[in-house]
Order: sequence, then structure tokens, then C-alpha cells
Amino acid sequence: MEVESVEVHNKDGELEVAPALIAVHPTQHSLVVAIGSDLRVFNLRGGCPVILGDGSGGHKDSIRAISYGANGKVFVSAGDDKLVKIWTTDSWRCIYNVSSEKRVTAVAISNDGQYVSFADKFGVVWVVELEGLNENSAVIDKKPAPMFSHYCSIITGLDFSPDGKYIVSADRDFKIRVTAFPTKPQDGAHEIQSFCLGHTKFVSCFTFW
Repeated sequence: MEVESVEVHNKDGELEVAPALIAVHPTQHSLVVAIGSDLRVFNLRGGCPVILGDGSGGHKDSIRAISYGANGKVFVSAGDDKLVKIWTTDSWRCIYNVSSEKRVTAVAISNDGQYVSFADKFGVVWVVELEGLNENSAVIDKKPAPMFSHYCSIITGLDFSPDGKYIVSADRDFKIRVTAFPTKPQDGAHEIQSFCLGHTKFVSCFTFW
């Protein structure tokens, strides 16, 4: 959810508007706010801020997407530094770093917590498999696999259906795409279930009800 925007400058000195994002834990244990490259976590039960553990040094550029997993055990942040960071919410340590080829615009976590998917500014959706949540290990670098593409249209939203059968993506070409989520997503998702058409402007967000 976007709550406001803040002004930042890119490397060329040009003014950009970075969204301020907010995400709430599924059972309201915590609250995360991203402002620029700063990620802030607040413990709602304890009424106190949380200190993040990230041996890789945190985000270096504006954060564009954040999301909790369905069970609240995993949190993902990503943005203009082309990094996808995967956190365990038990200790709020970064356990995985995933490098993207382009800037990241959207993220989603499968409902079973086994996969993290993200989209870049070229409209490509990527996937990475999570192999446990070892809080005691150093940050692990993982390599993503391309899953499908929106043909150079910037993806504005990404989410999994509640039953885990589909991954849904929205873009700046006024459409929503429903794609069957395969059993081996690293090999690609080739079956399009449907398109949701009718918008006359780009789709900025969507949700399951």
C-alpha cells in the first residue's frame, strides 16, 4: 500500500518521486514502512521499533515494493538498487539476497512460503525458491529464474491467488494477466488462464477478496 511520496534524486541529479510504502503483518504482529531506501519495522505487540539485521548493508536506493508472506514468517523488500531482500520476521534478519537485472517494481510470496516472485521494469517476472529459513547463517545470495514476460510493459502489481494455483500481474498497458502457477516455476509459466480487460488507464493495484 502506498501512503505518501517523498522526493529523491537519482544518480544524474534528476528529481524522482519515490513511494512511501506500508505493510501490516497478517496477524498484526508488526508494521513495516519503507521511505526512500530506509526500511522501518515497528513491533505492534511490544510497542517498540525493531532493529534489522542485515550483514549486506541494507538497500542502497529507493524501495519500490514490500510484502509479507501469508503466514507472516517471511517479508520481502525490493527496489531501485536491483536487490530483492528476503527477511525472516522472527528475528528480522535478512537471510537471502537476490540480484535483479533491472529495477524491481513488484514482489509477491507464494502462500506456502516456498517461492518469492518479483517483476522488473522491463516486464519480466522472476522466481526464486526458498530453501528453509536458517536465521543463524550468513546472508545467502540466490539466483532467480525468469518465469514469464509482459513484453516490455512495466508491471505495477503482483500476487498469488489464495489457492496458490495462479499468479496475477497488472501492468501499465491497462490489463491484468492471470497465469497458471506451475509445479516447477523455474522452468517457466507458459499457461495463461485469462486476461482481465476494460481499464482505460494503467492498473495501479489489485487485491483478492
